Amino acid sequence: MSDYTGIQGQAVVNVSSDPSVSVAAQVWYNNATYAFKISNGFPAGAWATGGNLGTARYMLAGAGTQTAGLAFGGTPLSAATEEYDGSAWTAGGNLTAANSYLGGLGTQTAGLAFGGFLPGVTAATEEYNGSTWTAGGNLGTARRQLTGAGIQTSGLAFGGRTPVSVLSATEEYDGSTWTAGGSLTTARFDLGGAGTQTAGLGFGGAAPTVGTQIAATEEYDGSTWTTGGSLTTARVYLGGCGTQTAGLAFGGYSGAASYSSATELYNGTSWTASGNLTTGTNALGEAGTQTAGLGFGGRSPAATTATQEFNLPGFTTKTLTVT
Repeated sequence: MSDYTGIQGQAVVNVSSDPSVSVAAQVWYNNATYAFKISNGFPAGAWATGGNLGTARYMLAGAGTQTAGLAFGGTPLSAATEEYDGSAWTAGGNLTAANSYLGGLGTQTAGLAFGGFLPGVTAATEEYNGSTWTAGGNLGTARRQLTGAGIQTSGLAFGGRTPVSVLSATEEYDGSTWTAGGSLTTARFDLGGAGTQTAGLGFGGAAPTVGTQIAATEEYDGSTWTTGGSLTTARVYLGGCGTQTAGLAFGGYSGAASYSSATELYNGTSWTASGNLTTGTNALGEAGTQTAGLGFGGRSPAATTATQEFNLPGFTTKTLTVT
């Protein structure tokens, strides 16, 4: 007979109703139905075509959600802003200066644009109120090809490049002023970003060595970046949204795939593949959450007006049969 007395594990949670499930392989005992239950594996997400942008462009920035998105700037050099309602884009107020390779964050009615190329690398910041852009406080370091996270009054900008160097510098915005934060452990540009000012996520991008895509992920706690789980595919020019514990990465350039369609989900520890873009694209704008993402514009290979919507179904549960 087998002896199990030396095995020690975790206690199974005892509940009267099934909990909200956010991780795979979560186990609990439902004392109302007298059943052990487990959450099924990571659900597969799917991309679908949305309404086209009015202006084809790449290296643009984005903010907001899948049903209230914001797109601004881009290449060919543009000041155009567009607002998405979940099915169609309409014109918003133009940036005060045409800008490309810029960072973006916030919401459709409280957006933030920062850094970029005018031409010439800039430190300029602009704030959007749902109809008009106005000047905000300048970044401490002018840069392009950076990314950001957070909201207009509590923003985060990190990475990027100047004409002479690749940056690890992080800056925090309070609604009027940028101040220095903790530096990324790996300097990089054209990376993905997600999360908030005190729980940020940076992933992928290009390392200082020209042509080197990286898979490294870093997590920010409001002062310090630490290493997280690496992307399954190293890439640059990718899109990203969501939170530090529920991130979404999609598209990009991965060397072998110039216009990647790969999509990955982050659970706070590791990345998992989940559903491909309908069309492989790099240098695209992004908005939304892990369960309702939005990608728009980009190159595939020419500048495009395409919009793609990502939806991730919730976890399902299964009753365990004890025999």
